[in-house]
Amino acid sequence: MYDVIVVGAGPGGSAAAKRCAQSGLNTLLLERKKLPRDKVCSGMVMGPWARDIIQQEFGTIPPEILVDPGQLSGHMMHVPGAQPQRILCQTPLAWRKDLDFWMIQIAQQDGVEIWDGAKVMQVNQKAGACTVRMMQGKTSQELKSKFVIGADGGASAVRKSLFPLLKVQYSVPMRECYGGALDLEKDYFHWFFPKYRPRPRFGLNHKGDCFLIEGSGIKELRNEIIQILVKYGFNPRSKAIWKDACLIPRLHEALMAGSFCPAQGNILLVGDAAGLLLPITFEGIGTALKSGILAADSIARSIKEGKAAAGIYLRKSQSILRAIRCLHSWNKKLEQAATKGSSELSKALKAAYGQTLNVS
Repeated sequence: MYDVIVVGAGPGGSAAAKRCAQSGLNTLLLERKKLPRDKVCSGMVMGPWARDIIQQEFGTIPPEILVDPGQLSGHMMHVPGAQPQRILCQTPLAWRKDLDFWMIQIAQQDGVEIWDGAKVMQVNQKAGACTVRMMQGKTSQELKSKFVIGADGGASAVRKSLFPLLKVQYSVPMRECYGGALDLEKDYFHWFFPKYRPRPRFGLNHKGDCFLIEGSGIKELRNEIIQILVKYGFNPRSKAIWKDACLIPRLHEALMAGSFCPAQGNILLVGDAAGLLLPITFEGIGTALKSGILAADSIARSIKEGKAAAGIYLRKSQSILRAIRCLHSWNKKLEQAATKGSSELSKALKAAYGQTLNVS
């Protein structure tokens, strides 16, 4: 019997498990893949939530965890027919494999028990106790705990167990990695909007001796990507060194309407599993860390007050939902700006993305 089982070893899971262990709770963290494992993500530590919580809970990110350039100077918005817009914002940059593993190791030092290669199949709760059914290799096990935190990403097994009838739409961001460099400022993340609209878009950033093209519109924008990047030295015959993709749940509307609440009883969902990504950029590290800490604190309060954790967590997470509502309202503003021409769209994009980068 564990006090807390955390499913998923990303930033939200590591922060939640670490905080629970520091509160004296017997905490187990389960990760489906073998560690260290990678995740499809830009690796930008964007915004105050991400930067401040990492600093407070884990300390300064070591230089060896960061990748050249270790700190981005900001973001640049590229709309055809308009001058590029710069947003100055110091942003640490890493491969998620390295960043996440560093946080996991610190959580382990604080007393978190970690099992990797542990695939969660089903989570149930009855009479105040939770059961986690999992596979480790070919071995099936059932684990017991008082609380479960689901931090297992967009295709969350914990969420599916809690809400089997919930219909979730997904976007599928892709990454393509190419060797070399383009004639674009390496210390900026570059956002391109080739259709003169806020979406579809694609992003580009340099990491060490390679650059990455990423976004959910890569297939749709293939011709435009080549036409745009040729100007910066891209060889259209280049082949990607590797490609990958992930699922992002589109749950903003359900969260704002209250038709989906990311908690039930003593099982709490955080980060991508809860659909808590910031609109506009779909940044997820900061919201994962924030919701992970709130979940751990809700469990501590639940134990103290003898109440179910879900109600406490849902009240605490209103700060995240307020940020989501505020940023979501920018979608209509951006569409309206697009009807007024490239210059107006470019300025509106700078304002919207700038607000996302300063959510606190």
